[in-house]
Amino acid sequence: MFATPTPFLGIRPNIAWATDFLAALKVPDTLAADTLDAALAACLDTWTRAGAGLAADAGYQATERYCIRQSFLWKIYTVFVERGLGEKAAPPIYERGLDVLAETPAAAQPTDQAFLQIAPPIPALLEHLHAIGLYYAQALNPATLDGLESFVAEAPPVLPPPVLPPTSPGYLCTLVLKSDTNAELARQFWKLFMAQNTLVRLVTLGRDEQAREATEIADPIFFSPGGAQKPGRCLWAQPTSLLPDIQEWLRKQGFAHPETARCIFIRANGTLSAVLKKTDTIDDFAISDEFFNAS
Repeated sequence: MFATPTPFLGIRPNIAWATDFLAALKVPDTLAADTLDAALAACLDTWTRAGAGLAADAGYQATERYCIRQSFLWKIYTVFVERGLGEKAAPPIYERGLDVLAETPAAAQPTDQAFLQIAPPIPALLEHLHAIGLYYAQALNPATLDGLESFVAEAPPVLPPPVLPPTSPGYLCTLVLKSDTNAELARQFWKLFMAQNTLVRLVTLGRDEQAREATEIADPIFFSPGGAQKPGRCLWAQPTSLLPDIQEWLRKQGFAHPETARCIFIRANGTLSAVLKKTDTIDDFAISDEFFNAS
């Protein structure tokens, strides 16, 4: 998680800034349900005050400060999710999470920052906050929690549903799921992609040069196929964590050797049309031909 993890001190509740962090979680209990904006602002103001106190505490190193601030930010989010208000609370919490990252020295930041590249960005950052909370809880000696373990030990609430981006930068109608995409988010995008049963679709598997070339050939074909055909949609699925889901779908569609698949063509009704294998020649002609066969 971090390049140079440091021994964590833990959170002692008799410290003023720790009391402030806990107080931030209680603010919504003191306000009426119709005062969401005031409650959220008060929560984040209290969290900000707590963070300032933590920053002035010389006993804590930057990595632990990052973990504490992000963990409590996650907990504030869960407080609003429990009240059915997670969707409205998510954007300002997302902004605060980015602020914490920017304010943390580079050497103390998480080494894996793929969450910054994942669309949509808000759910990706929220998942990062939750992951930091779990990491911090697991890194602590239980004796240092002093009754505060509940702020990281609870099950995650339901995040706002992801929205399938229309395309990735540099492409016309292709969503690129990079190899470091969070596994659960990748599965959600795969399900959303497969639910678009009004389009002919292509799924390209892998992250090697052949996969890149196939994606770059297919993208303009599916975007503007010609011949009075409707445009299609492409997914370049790089994560190995997604392969079992895709291969299981291929088996259910009757394709006996899903491990050989490179390009999967899907009809508008959601059924398998054809598969180009890793050993096949994949060029403009092959992709155009299978697109029109699937249309």
